[in-house]
Amino acid sequence: MAGHKAFIRITSRRDQAKPLTRLFMASTLLSPQQALELTRAHWQIENGLHWMLDVHLDEDQSRARKDNAPANTALLNRIARNLLQAADVDKVPISHRIKKCAWNDGYLIQAITHMR
Repeated sequence: MAGHKAFIRITSRRDQAKPLTRLFMASTLLSPQQALELTRAHWQIENGLHWMLDVHLDEDQSRARKDNAPANTALLNRIARNLLQAADVDKVPISHRIKKCAWNDGYLIQAITHMR
């Protein structure tokens, strides 16, 4: 494929599970260590951002399909995520912060005004 210089194959195993092989395309030649670091960074984003957006904000269940609606709702979800992450420094789970915003107007206003 144009622009791709290498394929990366990583085989991983968790506990007693069967090994899982993943294939990635890369636009540059990488050493095995660089390839491993790159794929770990990718999965860290996937697990940290997308998992939270799907589990707590139900992004995968969104019915927005037409015109600019998918991009607009994605942007609003990311803004909500940023507000919720910055809203409480006491390590309260995001799911609890969402409920606190729904139940307590003062907490909601504090969460929104916290971002400047």
